Amino acid sequence: MRKATLFWATLFLGGSAIAMAADFTGTWNANLAKSSGDIGDIVSYKLKIEEIGPRTYRTITDVAYKSGKKTHTQVDRIYDGREQHVLINGKTSQGTDISELMGGGSRKITMKENGKVVELLTSTVSDDGKTLINREKTDKGERVFVYEKE
Repeated sequence: MRKATLFWATLFLGGSAIAMAADFTGTWNANLAKSSGDIGDIVSYKLKIEEIGPRTYRTITDVAYKSGKKTHTQVDRIYDGREQHVLINGKTSQGTDISELMGGGSRKITMKENGKVVELLTSTVSDDGKTLINREKTDKGERVFVYEKE
């Protein structure tokens, strides 16, 4: 019984440590020269990720385009592996997300609309914590944004 308890305690505590090893929080600026895929007419892309509760994160994006247009979006997600609506700019989204902390410096967000996967976002933080790579896959292809921490 003690061995079983020790096994499960080690598994759960170890899993928590792995999931928390990557620090996605902070302000990240896209290095568009290192990014790939169709990034359109984006001239700057900034992410701010902050932990706002247990396994709950707010991502604020500020994007500027060649045309002069700018967008500001705030998304709150719970990283518990369950499908649920997220808050976008303070309003409940129409679609759903499955947000997961994967351990090993990565996270995965599966975005759905009407039950169909429309985007898969995988993020990885470098071992030194200075680089974040977002891989976005949709039915239109893949693009990769490389961010550097401020």
